Amino acid sequence: MSDHGLEPLDDGLDDGLDDFVFEPDGWDMATDLGIGVDPETDRPALDELADAMLVWAEGAELERLTDEAVERIWSDELQELIREGLQRLGLRAEWAAGVEAALAEFDRHPRTAQVSREVVRHLALQLGHEDTPFFFCFDCLEEGVAHAPAAERRGLALRAAIVACRNAAVPEGSAARRRAVRLRLGRLGELGRESLPALAAELRAIAAEPLPRRAAEDDAWTVVSARLQAEVIRPELN
Repeated sequence: MSDHGLEPLDDGLDDGLDDFVFEPDGWDMATDLGIGVDPETDRPALDELADAMLVWAEGAELERLTDEAVERIWSDELQELIREGLQRLGLRAEWAAGVEAALAEFDRHPRTAQVSREVVRHLALQLGHEDTPFFFCFDCLEEGVAHAPAAERRGLALRAAIVACRNAAVPEGSAARRRAVRLRLGRLGELGRESLPALAAELRAIAAEPLPRRAAEDDAWTVVSARLQAEVIRPELN
């Protein structure tokens, strides 16, 4: 009985909570290892996988890109960082069993172990976030495009061009730089076919268009150019 003479309300929300046991998976371990990406040296190895992670690609394509990225980025140093990190995580009582199993797999086949693949994916995701402003959300764009009238979908999808600022390299709208922006959008559209179908379809359509003759007529470039100019005025946006 409570102090007010009423029976405590049993809503069932606590049922089973006492029996819950946290079992970390490879992604949990990868994100807690503290291994950071170096955009200057790691981009060639991780660039395409980074886009796949940004759009939450899944399945065979993600596995293929992970295979390729692991082969490109693997080194004795990375192997040792993973092993040392796992040993530290294993000191956590609730992680011990999971880490022990991960370490056993890692020691048998370091490059193909699940935790190694997740580490490389996490590095790629960090790299992808180097190209996105804080709070940028592909899922939000997907929701917006999916529920917008047909006439408004392109305009919403073009907001994704902000991710391609690095591809543009400089504020001047040369044809080569503008083409690079659309190629990046096309790659995001291909990788996001399953995970972001509405947005990805718009991005592929934009990428497939003939390049406008003038920068002023290129709406994808307009988004990128505005961001680049804003970064010059407000470098904290970078």
